Amino acid sequence: MSQADTSAWLNIAAVERDTGLSKDLLRVWERRYGFPQPERDANGVRLYPAEQMQRLRDIKRLLDAGQRPHQVVGLPAADLQQRLSLLQAQAVPRGVTTVADFDELLQPLLAHDATALHGALQSELLRRGLAAYVQEVLAPLIHRVGVLWSEGRVRIHEEHLFSEVVQQQLRRAIGMLPVDADARPRVLLSTLPGEEHGLGLLMVQALLSLENCPCVSLGLQTPVAELVEAAQRQGADVLALSCSAYARANGLSQDLTRLREALPVEVELWVGGGAPHLRRLRPVPGLRVIDGLQALAPAVAQWRKR
Repeated sequence: MSQADTSAWLNIAAVERDTGLSKDLLRVWERRYGFPQPERDANGVRLYPAEQMQRLRDIKRLLDAGQRPHQVVGLPAADLQQRLSLLQAQAVPRGVTTVADFDELLQPLLAHDATALHGALQSELLRRGLAAYVQEVLAPLIHRVGVLWSEGRVRIHEEHLFSEVVQQQLRRAIGMLPVDADARPRVLLSTLPGEEHGLGLLMVQALLSLENCPCVSLGLQTPVAELVEAAQRQGADVLALSCSAYARANGLSQDLTRLREALPVEVELWVGGGAPHLRRLRPVPGLRVIDGLQALAPAVAQWRKR
């Protein structure tokens, strides 16, 4: 095949950057499902034409919406488009947006029906895809549960039930994402001592996994010295910390300062969450305040450019 015929085609590295599907995963699909079916140049490099690229983008959208590889990878382009059209038809325009919408979504929680609560949340995930679900539904819903708890309308055991259902859902969704173990940045996730709220950490992990960032989570309340050692042993490029609105201003500032001084200079420190005093932290080289979940993807893109 002439060079002119393939000049607009993409090699496997470019496909990985374009779609977020790892090179290893593409090779596995090629063997297991017979798709994609790249051509090869004179040096044996895989080249992907435009029609296969579009199918891969459609497959990625369906995977983000919760479908499994064996359900979609082998489908022809027309069937993929049909499934995407069905998902779009089921989607609610901008979806759950009002207090009444969120309270309706939480009705199974107040009825102590964990199965129904999981079903309602899973429906929202499938309609929107993981990124939109986390940012547009889950984040404000968690805030709403906190408000209802403060008003005495949600009991502690109900808040714990909500957290457990959401954690199970997010861990399952994260486990289904095709993340390249060799991709960068490699992110270490945790919270500081005294921070007992872990849903924010899982939401960050979900969004970073969608950006093809390998993540290692240490869970909650890791001492500063242990975070430094873990970052070195895990070969982390970024240490990302989640801080809820309950974080103490003085303790947080001191811990972050100590942590930044102790970390290797090449390891970036990212911190985000609901703590209002995060925005008032003094600028420190190598410390980045992530202003909202929507800022994670741009932060990853900027890291990769550097």
